[in-house]
Amino acid sequence: MARLLLAAPDLRGSAWMMESRAFLALCEAYENACLRRDVLRCSAEKDDETLIKSEEECRSLEAAAIAYIREQRKFSGLR
Repeated sequence: MARLLLAAPDLRGSAWMMESRAFLALCEAYENACLRRDVLRCSAEKDDETLIKSEEECRSLEAAAIAYIREQRKFSGLR
C-alpha cells in the first residue's frame, strides 16, 4: 500500500481503506506487479517487451486503485 500512497499522496488518511477487502486485494496485486517490474528492470538479461507490459500492468492497477478510492469517497462521503 505504501507504493500506492506514494503515487497518490492525496489519498492518504483514509482509514476505511484498511477495512476494504477489495482495496487490499488491489493493493496486493499492484505491489506484486511492481515487484515483478522491478525485477525486470534490474535483470542482467533485458526483455524490453516484457518490461513494457509490466509497466503497463503497474500503471493500470495503480489507476484502478486510485479510481476505486475516489469512487468510494464520492458515493459514501468517506474522507
